Amino acid sequence: MSDHVHRAAHDGLPSLPLPVVQDLLSGQLMIPATAVTALLRAVAASWSACEDTGCRQAAEPYAASLTGCADQLDVECIAAAGADPAG
Repeated sequence: MSDHVHRAAHDGLPSLPLPVVQDLLSGQLMIPATAVTALLRAVAASWSACEDTGCRQAAEPYAASLTGCADQLDVECIAAAGADPAG
């Protein structure tokens, strides 16, 4: 596998490093789960930090959903890491 880092930038927003790993056998690009969960949590936190009360209240269920997805992904990765590959 080879590692690459791409930066996603949008007008007025800080760029986020997005590590991309390429499987040398298949050529498929993959994003490490830790980067995905960090991105989900960062988006949820930014929505929760909205200064406008109405905006923040409207975003709360979506932020909670993103955090829940990140939590579930963490759980699934921990379970997969502890699985016996021999079956």
